[in-house]
Amino acid sequence: MNSRFTKTAVWVGRFTFLFVFLLGCGASRQNGSVADEAINLDDLLGEDEMSQVGNESEQAEVLRLLGIAPAEQQPQNADFTTISQRPDPDGMQADVDLLKQELSEKDKEIMQLRSELTDKELKISEMEAKTNVPAQPNVHFTGQLSEPSPQFKSRYQNALNQYKARSYNEAVSVFSELLLSEPNNTLSDNCQYWIGESYYGLINYNQAITEFEKVFSFPNSNKNDDAQLKLGLCYIRLGDKSQARAEFDRLLAIHPNSEYVSLAQKYIAKM
Repeated sequence: MNSRFTKTAVWVGRFTFLFVFLLGCGASRQNGSVADEAINLDDLLGEDEMSQVGNESEQAEVLRLLGIAPAEQQPQNADFTTISQRPDPDGMQADVDLLKQELSEKDKEIMQLRSELTDKELKISEMEAKTNVPAQPNVHFTGQLSEPSPQFKSRYQNALNQYKARSYNEAVSVFSELLLSEPNNTLSDNCQYWIGESYYGLINYNQAITEFEKVFSFPNSNKNDDAQLKLGLCYIRLGDKSQARAEFDRLLAIHPNSEYVSLAQKYIAKM
């Protein structure tokens, strides 16, 4: 308000001075050109305009020092700020794609490690089964079979329970002791058969084959067809399909009325 009042006073003073000046010079310079007067007036006006421009420059400088941008510059600055703060969608998508690729590679590595771990655990189980195998008895049969004693039956059931609980090594140990104690009773062939089954459970298929073949040495054993079927399965586990088929064919030929005939035929059909 004071600034505008001051400028108005300056203008009034200048016009008053100009008017007096022209009146004073009228008598002595009546022949002076109007152009000269116009030039003087223009000079005065030009000086005022320059002063006004200077004042505007000073005001702009003050605003700049105060951190206040001129009105016409504010929209441009606002637009620039908005653009600079706008996220880069292409860059973010590239980061997401990279993370997905890394996760996929990690998943493949984990699957590979799990596969290798499974293979190693299987090999360890096979090695443990071989190292923990109890010595097998050499059983001699006299030909005449007797009924097992009550103690034999009790221990036989205990060994069978060990097998069902997957305590295969313990089962092998008890069945082997029973064969040594009473080799010629009606459960002896069953003891031999379950020794073979225990080795099969231990994934020791070669030893299981040996034990199943011993079952055939017992006369009129009720486990002959069981042992014959398991021989075929052992060879399948070992990857010997040719020998497995031969064992299944032998089952069909020797035991045509066995309950395992249909099962053997199914295995043969898949080979």
